[in-house]
Amino acid sequence: MRDSQQPGGEPDEEPRMAPDRITALARLEPEGGVINISGTPGDRLAELKVHRGARVKKGDVLAVMESRGLRQAELELSQAQLESAEKRGAAEEKYAAALRREAELAHKQAGLERLSVEAQQEKIAGLKISLQSAEDDLSRLQALRSSASSAETEIVSEQQLEHQRALTEKAKRDLASAEAELKKLQQSIELSQQQASAKVNTAEANEARIPSTLELDSLRKSVELAQRRLELTVLHAPSDGEILKVMLSEGETIAQQPILQMADTSQMVAVAEIYENDALRIKKGMRADVSCKALGEPLKGEVIYVGSMVLKNSVASLDPTASADLRVVEARILLDQDPDAQRLINLQVTVMIPAEPAQKDLSDKQARLDGRL
Repeated sequence: MRDSQQPGGEPDEEPRMAPDRITALARLEPEGGVINISGTPGDRLAELKVHRGARVKKGDVLAVMESRGLRQAELELSQAQLESAEKRGAAEEKYAAALRREAELAHKQAGLERLSVEAQQEKIAGLKISLQSAEDDLSRLQALRSSASSAETEIVSEQQLEHQRALTEKAKRDLASAEAELKKLQQSIELSQQQASAKVNTAEANEARIPSTLELDSLRKSVELAQRRLELTVLHAPSDGEILKVMLSEGETIAQQPILQMADTSQMVAVAEIYENDALRIKKGMRADVSCKALGEPLKGEVIYVGSMVLKNSVASLDPTASADLRVVEARILLDQDPDAQRLINLQVTVMIPAEPAQKDLSDKQARLDGRL
């Protein structure tokens, strides 16, 4: 149904210019297409919330699946497992914090012990001075006693000499004891530092193992999956629209067939199949007339899309003499509002689009005119 020459026809004796309009077969459909609403195969339809012809809003509940109760229980179990793991994680984190605090205190204790070492070293320095003084006094007394005459013997008595010897021995013992205590303190500091480092390592290792033992990420994913499975048991309207057809009844098992079909019929389009030779003459923004006996008055519309692929036609003419196998390009015409068109989805119509003659036709016409002159 085109005004231009049909493929396979006999050519005119003289080439003629393509007509100033293009006609093509088309079908009516909602701009957003017909939407199939289905559930998970193998599930069973428990409750159908809508009926054929009902108007729905985006987000309205359309149907409920039988598995909803089971999916709800799975979600609650996953949430309980996650909550339990999070509580264990909080306790583990407190324990790890306590270990780290203990390690910090151990380091501070080691610092205090270093102060004790410094004090002990000062004490040893003082004891060395005392020992040296006692030894010097003992040496002077011994020198005086050995060098004095018999008359002067009583100047340094044996008792004084023994007393000084005792003081010197005591200074030696005090120094030895202090040095032993210093050595003990140094060893204690080294051990305390090792213990503090070990506690730090323990705290860090405990913190590192918390995620692997709790598997919080895995549990959160399980909750998300259970939530998604639960959501799939309740079917919502993806947009405003009308319920066109209901395929399943309550209690039936879902297979490959959708539960229902719906569409937003507030805006209709005519999907036209333009013959390939005319495709480049169609542009977005062109006005078009859409006619059919079922519609009465022709509809008006605007070309909003012209395809880029040449395909085999899917809309066939009712004329038995028309070619049944054509190569076409799809074009979509957005129709002006019309309540009749909204009620006739898939209606076959004829589209007429005024178009300029092809550039080649204009050139041929100009050449013929020049030849006649």
